[in-house]
Amino acid sequence: MKEYKITDSITATYTARGKLKKLYAKKGSLNLSELAPVVPENEKELDKMRYKEAEQSKDFFFKKAQDKWFEFYSTSTGLTYRFSAKDGKALKEIGKYLTELTGDTDKALATWQIILQRWHLLDDFYKRNKDLAFINSQLNKILNQLKNGQQIGKTGQSSTSDAFRRSFQ
Repeated sequence: MKEYKITDSITATYTARGKLKKLYAKKGSLNLSELAPVVPENEKELDKMRYKEAEQSKDFFFKKAQDKWFEFYSTSTGLTYRFSAKDGKALKEIGKYLTELTGDTDKALATWQIILQRWHLLDDFYKRNKDLAFINSQLNKILNQLKNGQQIGKTGQSSTSDAFRRSFQ
């Protein structure tokens, strides 16, 4: 499949056989009848001099976050992490959420690193469950606990909670 950037906000994807597979609009809505003269149904009809092949977007969060995770896991357990497709999906979802939360991929990576650095501050239940799919499913609770400290009234967490809270501002 090949992607072509039609306008700043519209990308057309063609199959290996050259048939139009999908149109992707970054903003606004599409009216296909208006696009018919602009986006041909077959790739052969596409004016390749006018439209350049679109670059594939890269997930800048994933690889760096995966490296941090492997380092954290091997340091804390003495074992290497067996990474599966389920873990990859979970890490991508974590990255997407942290990027939405912080507004920037670099800040999302910094937040991921803070989570891993402060893992020892979590309840024993979370500390024992070093699994990306579990972390993804419990991310709201983990972030809340790191940001606001223990919910059962334990003291000694306020300074680390305050530092974590400031990292979001």
